[in-house]
Amino acid sequence: MPLWATWLGKPRPGGGEIDMWATNDPEWGILSTPVIDPAKSIVYVVAWHDDGGHHNYKYRLHALRLKDGTHVAPPVVLEGPGLNSKLQKQRSGLLLSQGIVYIGLGGDGNKGLLLAYDAKTLAKKAQWAATPTGNDGGIWQAGQAPTADGAGNIYLMTGNGTADAKGNNYGQSFVKLRLEGNAFKVKDYFTPCNFAHMNSIDFDLGSSGPVLIPETDLVVGAGKEGVLYLLSTGKMGKHVAPAHENAPHCPNPNTLQELHVAQGHPHSHVHGSPVFWDGANGARIYLWGENDRLRAYPFVNRRVVPNPKMNQHHLPEGMPGGMLSLSSDGKKNGILWAVVPLDGDANAFRGVKGLVLALDAQDVSKALWTSEQSGARDRLGLFAKFVPPTIADGKVFVATYGDDEAIKKYGGGARPQTFPKRYQVVVYGMFAEQPAPIIDQSRDDVQLVHATVEDSPAMNMQNCRPSAAQTLDCTDELERVANAPSLERITVPAGSTLAGCQLLRVTTVVNDAAIANSLGIGFYSAEATLGQLSNNIGRLVQKSDLRSAGPAVLKNGEPATLHEFSALVNCEVAPGTNAAKQFKPHIDFVGGPPRTVYRNWDLINGNYAIGGAIDKIEREAEVLQ
Repeated sequence: MPLWATWLGKPRPGGGEIDMWATNDPEWGILSTPVIDPAKSIVYVVAWHDDGGHHNYKYRLHALRLKDGTHVAPPVVLEGPGLNSKLQKQRSGLLLSQGIVYIGLGGDGNKGLLLAYDAKTLAKKAQWAATPTGNDGGIWQAGQAPTADGAGNIYLMTGNGTADAKGNNYGQSFVKLRLEGNAFKVKDYFTPCNFAHMNSIDFDLGSSGPVLIPETDLVVGAGKEGVLYLLSTGKMGKHVAPAHENAPHCPNPNTLQELHVAQGHPHSHVHGSPVFWDGANGARIYLWGENDRLRAYPFVNRRVVPNPKMNQHHLPEGMPGGMLSLSSDGKKNGILWAVVPLDGDANAFRGVKGLVLALDAQDVSKALWTSEQSGARDRLGLFAKFVPPTIADGKVFVATYGDDEAIKKYGGGARPQTFPKRYQVVVYGMFAEQPAPIIDQSRDDVQLVHATVEDSPAMNMQNCRPSAAQTLDCTDELERVANAPSLERITVPAGSTLAGCQLLRVTTVVNDAAIANSLGIGFYSAEATLGQLSNNIGRLVQKSDLRSAGPAVLKNGEPATLHEFSALVNCEVAPGTNAAKQFKPHIDFVGGPPRTVYRNWDLINGNYAIGGAIDKIEREAEVLQ
């Protein structure tokens, strides 16, 4: 139950002029993240109002008491030269610094604006236009607020727009500003040499926001081009023109470093702003570009080391990538929280579901928890783009676009007529959980389709991580090489060369009705040597980590999905002795009450055996149409 709720006024209705894909319909109210003054217990929020008609939309700044939601003072209308309250979006979060509330605006065909309001009186102090004699330069930053240093300097990034060497227009730029009296002064800036080319292909630099590195004079940021810039706040670099106008690539001699950080796809735009953490094993910068995997870059001696640790979770095709936050116990332990789309492009489609992941910030290849691993209990609902999770008081708060809606792409003037039944903020917290009893059921929901033995995988043992004493865990490295989740835990003695090991590829099929409500697909897996089986090293692959190999149709006509897995087989366990493999897939569900795991095994008698002279198992004609 909410502690209080305050009606701020009728919100602006949706429409094609501000949302071509109708993903935000039916209305736009509070678009940006509010800011709290903890000393005064006041929350500042900007809302988009409909004051009666298509040409009477207004933005208002509200100051509310945290204890009960009542207004501290009457709200004020945001006004100023170039402010178009019909079309401009106030998407970037609010910033409170030294008694001033800073508000950024942007929008296609409208100049980027930064407004400053006195936090005590709500009186307007100043306004700054990013492109006073040019066009565009929106301040949207995928929802991140501008940031400030201890001296009161404000840092922001702008989107597509006019820029010039004289420093009059600041489209596609990092900008350092300071409020002096009742006027903004640009203290420094950086505009990439190829900004004109970026404009021509809609590669906003300001598709995310800047991050100040603590206790340094450094700032980092990345945009749609997928380039991370490291700049000095004392000498940001300004603009150095390219040798050829509209050059796609050219040198920026005044940057400290620039690094391509989103390399998984030609369009790996960065929308979620970087996250910096100085942990027990060193500092890191985390990013998750669209169509890419999460990357954690070491930060050593004031530079980004271009050798990131990656998580193996694959995002669906499309926008916007991962929205990140981090919680930590100082330098001791850290959890990187990510909110990502689960099943589609959240920019062009409504009804895209979301996924929350908790990753070990020291080793992001290790997933600690996901919102899909316990079935319906923890599911997020609909993904809200540009909304990172908020962590407070041992809980994680994630805003959504609602509980559920069929996924659909609108366009050409079509608008949705039905909407989610419930709009919600989902709150996750820790609690002591008892082991769930496991009940086997006689249901053939998952079946082996085929298994094949391939050549030895080119695994780099230096990428394996220490496990128990004198033992390495190479599960992540196998998944990297095979580009498929491992059906077993790969642990080997330190110094192992994986002599004799070959790659085993396994394809399963599961009916769609079963996978929709499952935790994931798991396996029994054991090495078979001289008639003896080792301990079970099989594992459950969470549904969010499954790798689809396409649709299928079962013999009974039910729609199904193929999934691919990997393992090792024929590894040498002694001179002249190699281990074959026995395995069997299962699918797990959560039931209750009390909470119970129902495990449905492939119903074939015994286990599947492969290795040695047997290098293939083929059941496609047996199980599929």
